[in-house]
Amino acid sequence: MLLSSSPVPSPGPVRPFFHPTEADLALYARLARSLRVLPPSSLFRHLGTEGQHLALLGDRAPWIWARVMRRARGRWPDLPTDGRVAGDGTVLNSVPERIVYEAVRPIVPTDMALDHEPPLGGAPPWHFADFALRHGARVVHVEVVGACGRDRVTRNALEVRLLAEFDRRLEHYRRCRLPAPEAWFLDDLVDPDHLRQRFLAIAGHLRAGGGA
Repeated sequence: MLLSSSPVPSPGPVRPFFHPTEADLALYARLARSLRVLPPSSLFRHLGTEGQHLALLGDRAPWIWARVMRRARGRWPDLPTDGRVAGDGTVLNSVPERIVYEAVRPIVPTDMALDHEPPLGGAPPWHFADFALRHGARVVHVEVVGACGRDRVTRNALEVRLLAEFDRRLEHYRRCRLPAPEAWFLDDLVDPDHLRQRFLAIAGHLRAGGGA
């Protein structure tokens, strides 16, 4: 799961194409405020033509993306933080996981619990879900797929590895005869309102006796 890069020095002058435009910076800031975290460049692949230039900048080099982050932060100092630590201090495993956590934590029903990294059981090697929503003894697991969108198209070796890890966890669910988890991909994460709707649907499913 991809994390936003920390700012690093630029190696020198570059062509204007490799600089964010004013529209790019406005889009970046708008998405950051919506997600409550500085977004990784991979998310902009799933925002159509509006996000195309930012996606290209993110694919070029870490220092180019670091400049996007630095310029946006300089323009709007009140933007959310980057990284895996949520606003309430909870440490997640990745920025995509933090996006989900920031979206759904405020709406967890009072009679339910949101677990981070609950064990899935079964024989070694051990596997853990990203999240689980519990209602009494019943549970629905949620996996955050930070490697790609629902089309499963990957762009680099890290994303290939992360997608393979997700597939291994899915196989573990099958071996343990657990219900398939809810899988939320990068193109789901760009719309936190939709994430919240899906989360509340999971809560309704649990109240109706669903889950494992």
